[in-house]
Amino acid sequence: MNRAISSNFYKPIDAPPAASYAALTRLECTARLERAFAAMGVDDRIISAHRIQLAPRRAAGYAIVWRLAGGGRAEVSWTASVAGASEGSLLSIAVRAYAQDDESYEEMLTAWPLLGRIAELHARRTLAAVAELACQIDAEGEHIAAPATLVAAV
Repeated sequence: MNRAISSNFYKPIDAPPAASYAALTRLECTARLERAFAAMGVDDRIISAHRIQLAPRRAAGYAIVWRLAGGGRAEVSWTASVAGASEGSLLSIAVRAYAQDDESYEEMLTAWPLLGRIAELHARRTLAAVAELACQIDAEGEHIAAPATLVAAV
């Protein structure tokens, strides 16, 4: 893939890193994102929506790859990581969008005002949902409250 567009988002969480990471891995985020692409009318162009295997501890990610109108491909990935902080943990999400070649990159840039907003809103919703769920998980990763409403909220 060619050049990337990237944004980073951060949220301090009032929960230990283990609880924040447990919350992150329990959320299923791709369904809402796929609905956003469907609302834009490009869901038939999605080639793949999948989790990304990341080597660092306390990290998770997923990506969506789609076919552009000109025949090229583009990918948007969200990678989240949890780090210890003085009063709990810090969740960071990096959003990166790539295009296959220069033509695809120009096409992706044209769509970026809408696509970028969807990517940002999705990252912010994920930050909020993880923070809320992490506060419902104890240090051993066990639920101390039911998270049913959070999965639907992401």
